[in-house]
Amino acid sequence: MGDHAKLSPSARHRWGKCPGSVRMEAQYPEGGTSSPAAVDGTHTHTLLEYCVKRLIAGLDGKAEAFIGITLQDHDGEFTVDAARAERVEFAMEYIRSRALLLGATIKAEERVNPKFLLGRDDLDGTVDVQLLNSEVLEIIDYKDGMGIVEAADNPQLEQYAFGALAALSEANGGSMVVKRIRMTILQPKLREKGLTGYSFYEVAVYEFIPKHKQLVDEAKATDAPDAPLVPGEVQCRYCAHGGNCSARTTVMLEKAGIKFGAVGAAPVLEQVCEKSPLDLTEAQFREIVEALPMIRTWLDGVEEAALARIQSGKPIEGVKAVRGRGMRSWALPEEEVATKLSKMGVPKGDIWETKLISPAKAEKLKWVKKDGTQKQLTAKQLDVVQKELVSKSEGKLTVVSAADGRPAVEFDDAAKMFSPVSDALPSWLTV
Repeated sequence: MGDHAKLSPSARHRWGKCPGSVRMEAQYPEGGTSSPAAVDGTHTHTLLEYCVKRLIAGLDGKAEAFIGITLQDHDGEFTVDAARAERVEFAMEYIRSRALLLGATIKAEERVNPKFLLGRDDLDGTVDVQLLNSEVLEIIDYKDGMGIVEAADNPQLEQYAFGALAALSEANGGSMVVKRIRMTILQPKLREKGLTGYSFYEVAVYEFIPKHKQLVDEAKATDAPDAPLVPGEVQCRYCAHGGNCSARTTVMLEKAGIKFGAVGAAPVLEQVCEKSPLDLTEAQFREIVEALPMIRTWLDGVEEAALARIQSGKPIEGVKAVRGRGMRSWALPEEEVATKLSKMGVPKGDIWETKLISPAKAEKLKWVKKDGTQKQLTAKQLDVVQKELVSKSEGKLTVVSAADGRPAVEFDDAAKMFSPVSDALPSWLTV
């Protein structure tokens, strides 16, 4: 996996909507700390790459063959477990069946650059998998998360497609050698939501080519020295500048009906307190709930920026950094502590406590057999655990935008559940 281009396909959801984000993100060092979810996704992509390359080499490419094997990528070492192997095998089954159906050539982790078609050299990116025959070019992108990603009108996939088409066109003297493009998202975890785990969008090349204008226009907009900042939930979610973005701050506060006035005007806190949630209109509820994810992220960013400033030796009047309540732990190894407590007269049965491991730990559990082989639950056994041994409580109710992919919880109108009460007292009470 190579370095990202300035206008990488994976970040088009951001720079395509907010041209100024490219200028702002350039202030921050690359290669920051990845989130646990991002690291986990990188590891799964690495396993997928190994499997696809084995398939290309004429081997079966079965993901199960890697269970218990330790691999390494730019996010560190990881040992392949049954759950990760099962997700990758889901993707491999799709790739094998499509390649066989199309009689297609398979490519893995190939960098594509649309410069030949679009004239820019900063739009390249690496495609997870490509399938190619004389009629169809299929672009396959693997996603390891639970957030639903659709293939239709997907800006990342479209940019990949232009890069792959450019390579084909350049190699064939400028002519288009395929007639159709299929863009596919493989997302195994969505099966937990009862979905298929994949989506695709197929279009004729002559219908797809006109979309290059939108991509070119979006890229050109980022070139301007004063490219505008256009806040929004999608483009701000993973932006490095998000916590320090004044444009975002302004939008978020205006969404909540809060404005910074001149010196001496009512403080922001006072404005907030004046707005009782019980007095909000339906439109205000909708606007503020839609903005909540961005507001929360912005507030977290404010706290992080304030702490960083204080830690760098630049105090903020009226603000201070304090330590939270620390966690207590044993200062010596457990066995040594147990021995000392036992000598103090504490019964052994009161020193140690045992409990059943959690479902999550059971799924990741590894053990060594007497012959020295390492074992863990198979994909079939994990399926039994999920279906027969695990129950899942209902999650906490929360309010989100109607655009959120999760199904709505239905409630009856409490007012409709009761008959109207008459103001008149019954005759037997008036006697």
